[in-house]
Amino acid sequence: MELFEKINLLLQEKKLSKKEFANRIRALEPKLNSTQEIPSEKSIYAYLNGTIGIKIELIPYIAEVLGVPEQLFFDDSARTRKIYLKHIINTISSEEKEYIKSNLCRESDKNQEINRDKFHTIQDLLVYAPEIFLKELEGTLKNYKDLTMKFSKK
Repeated sequence: MELFEKINLLLQEKKLSKKEFANRIRALEPKLNSTQEIPSEKSIYAYLNGTIGIKIELIPYIAEVLGVPEQLFFDDSARTRKIYLKHIINTISSEEKEYIKSNLCRESDKNQEINRDKFHTIQDLLVYAPEIFLKELEGTLKNYKDLTMKFSKK
């Protein structure tokens, strides 16, 4: 698949018109190496139609407008993504590390919040359960605990 085709697919996914895309690219004011000028709207349309080749210096701007990494335009295979992640891990800055931590921790915090909410809801409802059900529930929960402990030790 050609680069312009990948870009057009991403435009469709993002529900972004070619005109809006061209305006956003131009707003970033990229300068072409050959002319030191911002590409015209007409040139950007020609890139998107495959009439002329996309200039390499525009790729970072295109990626920024589409909200994707530049690597996505060339190879998005699992193997390449893994290589890229290894590179990031080996060269990560402390600022990037904090960004990743804050985004990953937010997800686990949300899960814990949901679990706490479920716990409190169930706890409030237990007062309505008959004694025989509570004994059965206690036994079942102990079994789950034992299984969890057994598999988490391995």
